[in-house]
Amino acid sequence: MRFFLFLFLTLNVESSIAERDDVKEFIEFAISNSDLDRDEVLAFIEDAKPSKKAVVLKNNQPEVKATWDSYRNTRVSATRIINGLKFLLDHKILLENVEKDFGVSKFYIVSIIGIETNYGRNYGSFNPLDAIFTRAFDPKSKYWQNELLELFKIAKRYNLKPKNMRSSWSGAMGLGQFIPSSYNSYGVDYNNDGVVDLMDSREDGIASVANYLKVHGWINNALTVEEVEIENRISSLSEFQIDELVLPYRINNFRTKITADEIKDGGLEFNENFSGKITPLLMHQSGKTRLFLGFDNFRVITKYNRSSKYALAVHQLAEEIEKKYYETI
Repeated sequence: MRFFLFLFLTLNVESSIAERDDVKEFIEFAISNSDLDRDEVLAFIEDAKPSKKAVVLKNNQPEVKATWDSYRNTRVSATRIINGLKFLLDHKILLENVEKDFGVSKFYIVSIIGIETNYGRNYGSFNPLDAIFTRAFDPKSKYWQNELLELFKIAKRYNLKPKNMRSSWSGAMGLGQFIPSSYNSYGVDYNNDGVVDLMDSREDGIASVANYLKVHGWINNALTVEEVEIENRISSLSEFQIDELVLPYRINNFRTKITADEIKDGGLEFNENFSGKITPLLMHQSGKTRLFLGFDNFRVITKYNRSSKYALAVHQLAEEIEKKYYETI
């Protein structure tokens, strides 16, 4: 069904995107909810073209499809750790200033940038206009139609042509890969040049990542993730066996927030005591089952990407970069 919908969208592009009923409805929505006039909205819309590749990637996300070992190995690799250290040292003063101004660890800022864009080396092979248009209308999504409008606002404000910008398959842009609403809500003009530039300004890009984490509740020097030893009976479970475990709470799900005692009483026993709400993460990593406990800062990272795998990878990469940093200085 989705293929035929995509085919319908593609075949109708050549006639006139703006003549489609769903796009007409969006145009009225955009005019009513912004300072864009009809000609401006039409000029942006008529450049859009549905992206078949974006549809394919949307349905094959590694956060869902990949095993933890596979996912981790591509994101917490030796090369990414070394490149993370280099990025940190190259921008040391800037990162320390941002850390002080926003109260967010420089190691986690660097880690997120490393995972999102390989430290600014890869901003994506799509343009945000086609990527977001596809998500907005295949199938129809009010959420992504709003993101399309937010993109148009950015383009008008800074006199940009969305078709010429670079993004991920989902339309995320810049050093920290912000979707348009995040760009507009959390982007920071840290170098005070009058422009929030997440594409070409390291100052704005780094500060915006920090601001995003700060606004969503990051507490510097608080626990993010702790690994604890677990009893032998579950220390060698495969990923499939972990998925099949029946517990009174959901593991590996950032929405689970329970106490240490509840985790232990439910069947995952460990000796340490922790206060606060915890997200239990049971992962098959490097040949053994490992139990990680995610705290409030862990869940803040999931606001950036709604995935426990992503947040744990960010934490582990940040830890490795921090180790290398203190070995160097």
